[in-house]
Amino acid sequence: MQRVITGATILVGEDFEEISDGFLTIENDRIVEIGSGRQAEDLTGWDASRCVIAPAFLNAHTHVSDSFMKELAFGVSHWEAVMPPDGIRHRAFQQTPREVVKQGMRNTFEQMIECGITAFADFREGGTDGVQLLREAAAGLPIRSLALGRFRGFPPLPIAQVERNEGHLTQAMEQEILDTLEVADGFSCVTANDLSDPALEDLARVVRQTSRLLTLHVAESPEYRDISVRRTGKGDVERVLEHLRPDFVVHLTDATAREIDLLAAARMPAVCCPRIQGVMGNGFPRFDLMLERGMTVALGTDNVFLSSPDMLRELDYSSRVVRGLRRDPSFPSARQMLQMITINPARILKLDRELGSIEVGKRADLVIFDAESRNLRPLADPVASIVNRAESRDIKAVFNGGALVSGALNLI
Repeated sequence: MQRVITGATILVGEDFEEISDGFLTIENDRIVEIGSGRQAEDLTGWDASRCVIAPAFLNAHTHVSDSFMKELAFGVSHWEAVMPPDGIRHRAFQQTPREVVKQGMRNTFEQMIECGITAFADFREGGTDGVQLLREAAAGLPIRSLALGRFRGFPPLPIAQVERNEGHLTQAMEQEILDTLEVADGFSCVTANDLSDPALEDLARVVRQTSRLLTLHVAESPEYRDISVRRTGKGDVERVLEHLRPDFVVHLTDATAREIDLLAAARMPAVCCPRIQGVMGNGFPRFDLMLERGMTVALGTDNVFLSSPDMLRELDYSSRVVRGLRRDPSFPSARQMLQMITINPARILKLDRELGSIEVGKRADLVIFDAESRNLRPLADPVASIVNRAESRDIKAVFNGGALVSGALNLI
């Protein structure tokens, strides 16, 4: 059965072309027609008059399992807060029942849906058990979860061995990777410093036997580079490009201009998480320099215990800080910023055939904003308003695969 959403301003395609008084026709979970001015008297659906329809958001990097410990590490350094095996969050996991962790995760998924997110990528601790925990927490909810598993134990190789930059993955470790990828959507390290250079190459070889994603945290803080240089004579960015070649890298908060040049030359996509880097005092990832060099860049919100999983808050903070640092209000453009939570993460996560833009043939994953809300009216530039002003309370409805999953619209 076909249904229609009608009467709205629709942001169509990867560049968000505005169609006024527009309609979307949905069949099953797909968009089958987009147009303007049609009165769909023969179809059932929803009236979205005085609304703006944007593609649903993707959160390209999360750690949702720490949702139960919000602000536990507020005011604490990055290293003390999050680094395994003895960071504050890891100690909290050891003391917290599994059901409490799972319920915190489920609350976060429900919050994401309300904030217009229909897909996210999560770095999962705990091997296959950690992936299974995410699957259980998300069961029955209208949101797509990509689980990027990792080794159950930390460090995966003996520290003395990694300090000498020696040693390969054992057969048991290679089997652990393959077992994890049976249930996960990809594999991740904490950092390149988890493994020796030969073991990084082993990891790449094993994961490339599958169709799964491969990623890790890179250049998040000066310690990443310092440890890597001490052990190998090269920074972690160089080692990742030489020995691992992942599908994308996460953070780059401490990346130098030279390292960004290396990543751009390698056509390496990146995911940046500015708000959590700010609250931890790490600095600000210069995604503007990455965009200038032609890199595909997406935004994520990272650990829930210090950063809410709200892409509109991430846009607002990121857009303002980067313009202030550049002393330039013109770059990145509003369209480039909105792409960082729609089509760019869809490309990075290999979901762009289905998600990331409003186009015929793609899933009807949509965020509908109330253009008459006190915050948004009068709305002169829908894209700029979403980036610079919109809040989750301005979202009138969220659709996942053509189904209304949050909010409400009048029926027609």
